[in-house]
Amino acid sequence: MKRNTLIASIALIVIGFIVARIGDNLSTITGSGVVKDSALMPVGALLFALGLLGLLVAVLWYLIAFVGHRLRGD
Repeated sequence: MKRNTLIASIALIVIGFIVARIGDNLSTITGSGVVKDSALMPVGALLFALGLLGLLVAVLWYLIAFVGHRLRGD
């Protein structure tokens, strides 16, 4: 379960970064100088943030298990 969380979070980070970069490339500037972002920018940021949150949970999960094993002497 921990390994699946780690793999999924890394995948979300990579996919979120790629989607945000594609959205950045699709941004346009109107004639009045206003930047119109693509809808992919917030989607990529959301995926990236979810991936970071999942990575944080997985790392904490591993650390808690590691400390628990060290304290029990396994």
